[in-house]
Amino acid sequence: MSSTAVRARDTPGRAAAPQPFEGALFVDLDGQRAKYECLRPGCPHRLEGPVCASDRVRGEDGALIRRGPDGVAAFVADVKTYHLSTYHGSTR
Repeated sequence: MSSTAVRARDTPGRAAAPQPFEGALFVDLDGQRAKYECLRPGCPHRLEGPVCASDRVRGEDGALIRRGPDGVAAFVADVKTYHLSTYHGSTR
């Protein structure tokens, strides 16, 4: 290869280098199970969950009820913001 050959890294307008992952959210295809794993170095609480739709949780009246798919969806919606604000002092 000659020194004048064009290389991808020399091409103007190339894509920016990918940013490292901060976490991984795992959700099964049926929406029945989910967990969040923080990948930031030095995190004191690396794992949130897992949660499962069949988990028994206390309802408003104090009785044990199934978490259900809505409970898993709520976990997915809230976990990253909760984890970052609680353990990293940020919402990003």
